[in-house]
Amino acid sequence: MSYRAQRVSTDRKQAFTLVELLVVIAIIGVLVSLLLPAVQQAREAARRMQCSNNCKQLGLAFHNYHDTFRSFPFSWNFTTDMNASSWGTQLLPFMEQGNLADRIDPKVPSFNEAASMGFPSASVTSNLAAIATPVEMFMCPSATEAETHEYKIPQGAMASGIPPMDLTWKASRSDYIVTSGVFGDFSTLAYSGVGQSDRSGALTNTGYGAASKASRMADILDGTSNTFLVGERLGGSNVYKKRQIDPTLTSQLGSTQGGAWADVLNGEHWVAGSLYDGSYTSSGGPCPINCSNMRSHGFFSFHPGGAEFLMGDGSVQFVSSNVSAHTFASQITAKNGEVIANN
Repeated sequence: MSYRAQRVSTDRKQAFTLVELLVVIAIIGVLVSLLLPAVQQAREAARRMQCSNNCKQLGLAFHNYHDTFRSFPFSWNFTTDMNASSWGTQLLPFMEQGNLADRIDPKVPSFNEAASMGFPSASVTSNLAAIATPVEMFMCPSATEAETHEYKIPQGAMASGIPPMDLTWKASRSDYIVTSGVFGDFSTLAYSGVGQSDRSGALTNTGYGAASKASRMADILDGTSNTFLVGERLGGSNVYKKRQIDPTLTSQLGSTQGGAWADVLNGEHWVAGSLYDGSYTSSGGPCPINCSNMRSHGFFSFHPGGAEFLMGDGSVQFVSSNVSAHTFASQITAKNGEVIANN
């Protein structure tokens, strides 16, 4: 056999056959399929840790505010001159956002309609630009929404005839919202046979027909370690049914979701629950976590199995979606003397 023939024969023996290549590709595909879920879980664990850290930082801001003013901020404030602020706006100077807070004139409403109401247009423009500024601490990295959305307070939403017109604005979202209290079907389910009369949360509000005194730590009779201040709820103007956007509810109610850190409606979130498939009913339902993100119906995260909650003492708890109605309601309400050892 010649040298050339021997070399060709040797080269053929060293080459891969088509079957061998397919086997190798199949093995690689199996390994990738096994590895991908682990990578995704690791990434979600990191995102959830960052979300928990956001809540801890908010807790520090709440406590620094309390140290300064001897009370917590109002959950929302709506004054007779049409100005409005949320707990998020009030916390800005205490979460290293003093420069952003300085751009907001508290005497001028942050609505598109404010200039036509006689307020200085330059201040209105500055306010609108400020509230549209994304603040990382208000956004959970697991959430999938855009940073800014369109919002409004409809005419007469706060009280009879107030506001006298629709108020609209564009603002950066907040994935955290107050825990105002429980009501509706979820409240009935939670307190069936118990009969607790006070079903309100830790933070009070002020404005038309509302309280005039901000709450203090001493007012949380259940204990700050047993009571939520805020919880995780996907912000923005999209209404979700489980993990899918509900286009009908988004069109009807999305702009009133209270989904921004500067939105006064972010300070009003009485939990009535939803159905387990995320469906909306006006009276609520038995599911309070990860079924619907609709304001005054539920808390909602993209973490599997539950959502993060900031306690009154500044600690953070991950609350399971399977938490019992009474346990969850007891951690929202603040004045019933309910002490919960475990979720």
